[in-house]
Amino acid sequence: MRVWDLGPGRLMVAGAFSDLAPHHHPAVQVTVGAGGPLTVTRAGGRRDVCRLVVVGSGVRHAVRSDAKSGAVTLYFGLQTPQGVALNGLARQRVWVVDDGRPLAEAAAALLGDEGPHAAADFLVARLCGQHDGPRSVHPQLRQAIEVVSSRVPSHVDVAAVANTVALSPDYLGRLCKQQTGASLSATIRWVRLVAAIGHVIEGRSVTDAAHLAGFADGSHATRVCWEMTGSAPRDLARAVHES
Repeated sequence: MRVWDLGPGRLMVAGAFSDLAPHHHPAVQVTVGAGGPLTVTRAGGRRDVCRLVVVGSGVRHAVRSDAKSGAVTLYFGLQTPQGVALNGLARQRVWVVDDGRPLAEAAAALLGDEGPHAAADFLVARLCGQHDGPRSVHPQLRQAIEVVSSRVPSHVDVAAVANTVALSPDYLGRLCKQQTGASLSATIRWVRLVAAIGHVIEGRSVTDAAHLAGFADGSHATRVCWEMTGSAPRDLARAVHES
């Protein structure tokens, strides 16, 4: 397994995902079966087999790949143009892309030949060219997510963020839940988790990474990691250090 930090609000993970628990997160997820099929489990237990899936922000799911063929997963925060566009297309659901095999194979080839940025740009461009749909996030909500991203690892709370973007905390909270499927507090936890993963990529231990990202302790980071990725931080750290 390998992990790449593609810049603010963007993360890529490649490898075998055969035992992930059902989970949810505020980011938009794009997963391709690099060399074989994916099994997508939705809330309620429905399962689909495909090669390419887009999971909207806040949607509970588990995407598993064959242990041999592996998968490539991209995460886009809603402060990114890619996240906004893809979330509009997914419409807060699991979007199983019809006949996704050619795109999946092309993206996997690009990852190997030209690197993660090329593969990510290719997938976003092709997916956004397939469908028309609402592609906007309320501007003050998007600003709020940017504020959260800029303030982590310092203390961040909903009231302070709401004040910065000139909205009441209650209204901002409702807006976030309505447009992303996740609470603003969940968004804060996700941003901290991505920051912690970035520190692990730089060679820090899980405990040190958790503290640097603003978690109270390693146990808190572990709970959030299970909640939002379906796996333990030590598994992500092992993947990074062995890549």
